[in-house]
Amino acid sequence: MKKIIVSLVIISTFSINTVYSQDNVHLDKAIQEVADYLETRLPAHSVVAVLNVKSDNQALSSYIIGELVNIIITRGNLIPVDRENLSLVQGELQFHLSGDVSEESAQAIGKILGAQTIISGEIIAINNKMYRLEIKAISVETAAIQGTVSKNIQIDKKIKTMTGSAESFPISIGGGARVGGSFTEGTREETGKVPSGGLIRDYTITETTSKSEFDIGGFIFFDLKYAQINVSMYNGSGKERWSWVKDYNKIIPTETDNSTVNFSVLLFDIGILAKYPFYLNNITLFPALGADYQLWLLHTQNGKTISGDPSNNALWLKLGGGIDYHFTRSLFLRSELLWSVKLPSKNERRDSYKYFTHSPSAYVGVGYVFNRKN
Repeated sequence: MKKIIVSLVIISTFSINTVYSQDNVHLDKAIQEVADYLETRLPAHSVVAVLNVKSDNQALSSYIIGELVNIIITRGNLIPVDRENLSLVQGELQFHLSGDVSEESAQAIGKILGAQTIISGEIIAINNKMYRLEIKAISVETAAIQGTVSKNIQIDKKIKTMTGSAESFPISIGGGARVGGSFTEGTREETGKVPSGGLIRDYTITETTSKSEFDIGGFIFFDLKYAQINVSMYNGSGKERWSWVKDYNKIIPTETDNSTVNFSVLLFDIGILAKYPFYLNNITLFPALGADYQLWLLHTQNGKTISGDPSNNALWLKLGGGIDYHFTRSLFLRSELLWSVKLPSKNERRDSYKYFTHSPSAYVGVGYVFNRKN
């Protein structure tokens, strides 16, 4: 049974990897596969005009059109319109190879060129790692769509060089909501001796303090692809519990005491995360590791307000990850889950307690990507 399960896992993994590798191909292979598709959809020896490929880069559009025409000429199964005639019509009608051409205009141009089928398309960037090429064939006579095909294309060095974006470095900014909590445990132990009934009795005093806090607020981020700067402000509220136990090794009854305090705090964090993005179509995943410096702006305890005490400021170490979902090339939704551990503050270091504080937190926000060329 175990062998069967292992075999299924291996087969599934291989299948997933195969599908993924086939789904994202290099530009030249994608153009060849488009030509293969068109030959299956169009009647043999149809006269075709590869009219335009809409994009934000003229060089990329021209390359796709030129390569597709060359493949059609080489194979000889379809008949392309003479490129000189296409250039003349392009000059007269003032349309661009990388611009948008309506289906009505495409039909009219096809009739002028004597073509039976117009081939047009669009190539758009899905994210920093992938383009999507969409091609369709339209009948000049009936305006019916004879076929559509789309290919996901890897953005490799060739495309980056062609489009002049070889050193593209994305920068993004955004912000949103932050929710989380923090949990603190502090312990202190003291031993001694006390006279009792003419004898010296040993005793042990154990003090514990614990805090549980719920946080809610907002944050903004500045993202440099491999590093992210976060600034957040949020309010926390919760309870602090204190207990005291004096144990005489069960010879004398144990003495105890405890109390509870309600508190709230206004906190300001600034930090940096190192991250490494993995691109999967319109989703980006990234593990993250970093640190925050936390400032206490305001502290209220049992209704009494205390101004920010610098001795409570502390450094936090953070570990976690996030996911970006791109609505467009520039606009995306970001969510992060981080777990943090606090290094003792100055106030905590100068007393006799041993503290451990940790904090889970979640961030959800919207960001916008700007592309900068180095």
